[in-house]
Amino acid sequence: MNKMKLIFIGECIIIFCLLLVIGGLLVKEPGLAAEGSVFSEETSVLEAEGEPETVLNREEGPVLSEKIVPKAGELQKLPEQKISSNESSREDISPVTSKEVTERKEKTQIVVFGDSIWNAGRGEDGISEQVMAEKDVIIYNCSIGGTTAAVVNESTQWDSWTSRSFNGMMYLVNDVISEEQLIPEETIYPIFKQIDFDEVDYILVSYGLNDYFSNVPIHPKEYFDLTSFVGALRHGIHKIQEKYPHIQFILTSPTYCGWFEGERDFGLGDYVEAARGVSQEYGTHFIDMYHALGKSPEQKMQYLEDGVHLTEEGRYLYARSVIDFLEANGIE
Repeated sequence: MNKMKLIFIGECIIIFCLLLVIGGLLVKEPGLAAEGSVFSEETSVLEAEGEPETVLNREEGPVLSEKIVPKAGELQKLPEQKISSNESSREDISPVTSKEVTERKEKTQIVVFGDSIWNAGRGEDGISEQVMAEKDVIIYNCSIGGTTAAVVNESTQWDSWTSRSFNGMMYLVNDVISEEQLIPEETIYPIFKQIDFDEVDYILVSYGLNDYFSNVPIHPKEYFDLTSFVGALRHGIHKIQEKYPHIQFILTSPTYCGWFEGERDFGLGDYVEAARGVSQEYGTHFIDMYHALGKSPEQKMQYLEDGVHLTEEGRYLYARSVIDFLEANGIE
C-alpha cells in the first residue's frame, strides 16, 4: 500500500513539473497562446526600460506607441495609426502599373495649365478628351476655372502663397509649394499627382480671358513682374524651363468673348498680341485661338454659350486647332 502511494505521489510530481514548463513557455510566447494573434512572423515587440515601446514592421518601419506590456495569454493590440492627408489622398488615386508607365513613356505627354475654357466640359466633348480620342497622346488637364496668368489681389511671397495663377502651378511643378496647399479640388489633385515631369513633352499654357476681365496690366514694371500679364507668362515659362529644359511650350491666345463689364485699359486683342510676343521672345509654339474661333456676331452665337465659355461646337473647333498643331509638328 505504501509502495502504491509513493508511485502515485511521484507521478503527481512529474505532471506538476510538466505543467510548470508549459506555463513558462506560454509566458514567454503570449502570441502563440491563441490562434488569430495580431503578431506575424515579421513583427516583434522590443522594450527598453524607461522608453516608449517601438513596434517594428519590416514594411512600414518603426511606429512609436504607448508602452503596453501584455499579460500571459492575452493578445496585444497594435496602436491605431493615423493617416496623414497626403496618405489618405493616395487612396483616391488608382495605382499606376509598370505596363501603364511604359505605355505613357511611349506616348507624347501634354500638361495643360489654363482657365475654364479647358476646365469646362470635362466629359467626352471636352477639349482634352477630343484631342486624345483623335491623337495617340496623353493630356493631363490641370486647368482651373477663374484663374489668371498674373497674380491678382493675392500675395506674391512664397511663404504665404495663395495664388492659383499660372505661376502658382509653376511653383507646384518646381516643388516650391505642396499640392494640398494649392489644388484641393478632387478633379485636379489626382491628375497632377500622376504627372512625371521628366517624361512630359509639352506644357500648354492657356490664359488671358480672366486677366482681361480683371483688367490686369499687360506690360510689366519689371521683367518678371508677376502682377502683369506678360511678366507672369515670362516668369512661369522661364522657371519651368530652368528645371525641365526638355519640355516644349505651347502658348495659346485667349479666345474671343462677347461679354465684359466696366472700362478696360486694354482690349482683349491686346492680350492676344502680348501672348504672341512672349511666344516669340521665348521661342515657344503659338496657337491663335482668338482668330481660330472668329469674332463676328454670328460666330459668337455659334461658338459661345454665354458670351465667354465655349459651346460643344466651340470646343470641337478648339480641339481641332490643337489636333492640327500636333499633326503639323509630326505628332500622330
